[in-house]
Amino acid sequence: MGMLSADAVADDSSKRAAPAGKETVIPVKALQVKPVSKTFMRRLPATLMTMVETRVAFRVSGRITDLPVAVGQVVKKGELIALLDAKDFKDTAGQAEAALAQAAARQKDEGLHLSRMQKLWANQDVDISQLDKARADARGTEDQVKIQKKQLSEARRRLSYARLTAPFTGIVAQKKVNDFDTVSAGQTVVLFVDLSRLKARAQLSPSLMPEHNRFETYALVIPALNDMRLPATLEGIGPSALSPANTYPITVIFQAGPGTDLRPGMNGLLEITVKRRVDDRTIQIPLSAVSSDPTGNSRVWVVDQKKGTVQDRKVELGNLTAKGIEVKKGLQTGEWVVTAGVRKLRDGQRVLILK
Repeated sequence: MGMLSADAVADDSSKRAAPAGKETVIPVKALQVKPVSKTFMRRLPATLMTMVETRVAFRVSGRITDLPVAVGQVVKKGELIALLDAKDFKDTAGQAEAALAQAAARQKDEGLHLSRMQKLWANQDVDISQLDKARADARGTEDQVKIQKKQLSEARRRLSYARLTAPFTGIVAQKKVNDFDTVSAGQTVVLFVDLSRLKARAQLSPSLMPEHNRFETYALVIPALNDMRLPATLEGIGPSALSPANTYPITVIFQAGPGTDLRPGMNGLLEITVKRRVDDRTIQIPLSAVSSDPTGNSRVWVVDQKKGTVQDRKVELGNLTAKGIEVKKGLQTGEWVVTAGVRKLRDGQRVLILK
């Protein structure tokens, strides 16, 4: 609410000498007519929830030798969650490496033997059956090398499975095992929550449900984190009200940047930008600002801030609203309208706007 300064009133008074004594200045309350936005904001209490909760497990069975994580701990992608006793896996990989080396040596020997047999056959020193046997033996060792390579690859892969790491940056929600437990392949070790993908849920009262078709944008504000504001997208609105509050759940999803301290269970505010109905986009003023003349026309007092005076103006009114009454014609945004003290005014009366 603005106020005309006393200096401004004094300056104006000095320019216009009052004909009979000092002119009376009447204090009034006034409201500046503001542009009516096409949207307005709804704010609802919201709670952060998990969107992606993964059951992290080993792909092989074994005994846990290291479980360095704790519930609530943030673990970055690729960091260690748990280790299995890898002795058996290392032994198997070592045996596969030795078997591959032996197969490769046999392949080399058979390759040299085949070369000799091909030369002897070219000189007609051996018959074709001997050459065919050398070819078959060479192919057999080649196939054996391929088999041993696959077995070594599998052994190394199983060895790598003895190390369980975070599939993404997240937080340990639950631990399902302890150090030195023996676990089976696929048995859950920890429940892991993706911190980059969370969602928030709020409740819409039945009185707000008629507005949901005009919801335009969503954002989540976290007061505990210096009012951090995150854009969000609508996941859905429940089709029916839930007891006991008889409200409709509304859920939004959002992405948190790296380094944020967001956690499931935190409280926030869901900001919803709502598009106004066309019939709501009118100037609205308090009923106390409106009076009627003898002919039944509605009138208001408009303050001329430069002169510090008021002017009587005819206006065309609309419907009553929760904020007062609509003004369809006669006022412009930015003008000041007297809302209290109208009974004492006359056209051209000097006024002082009070806070």
